[in-house]
Amino acid sequence: MTVLKHLHSRRLDTDLHRVWSDENERSATFPIWNLSGQLVGYQKYRPDASKEKNNDPREGRYFTRVKEGRVGVWGLESWNLSDTLFVTEGIFDACRLTYFGYSAICVFGNDVQPSTARWLWGIRKSRPVVSICDGDSAGRRLRRLGNSFVTVEGYNDLGDASDEYVLKLIEKYAF
Repeated sequence: MTVLKHLHSRRLDTDLHRVWSDENERSATFPIWNLSGQLVGYQKYRPDASKEKNNDPREGRYFTRVKEGRVGVWGLESWNLSDTLFVTEGIFDACRLTYFGYSAICVFGNDVQPSTARWLWGIRKSRPVVSICDGDSAGRRLRRLGNSFVTVEGYNDLGDASDEYVLKLIEKYAF
């Protein structure tokens, strides 16, 4: 399966989201933008690589690089898809939501920068913000970012959930 077909199987909408795929390297690169729309970094994804941490993080499944002192998110291009903004830990979690037509951003983990948290708290005044948390202790730290939150149950994360599960979640939390 090509990298692009793999990304489509993970529900990435390549008409909405920018991604660069490299079939020779078997990787995809996602741009990371700051809240003003400036490119500040990237995440490289290798679908065939191990998730295990090793001595060279550039060889793992995910490698994220953001300019020092900068804050970045992924998914801002979905901003106007819906009134509700979903906040997720990972790109493929956000992909599942945008695939069904909802605004979703990825904050790349659970240790969110204070400036991103302040921005999201400000957004909560004008639109619903729902944090989608993985079921682990790290995922629970995302709870504070939204007006409400949901913990993914029965799956490792939203990116692995069934379409039926994602649609039920959307029905319950989207406005």
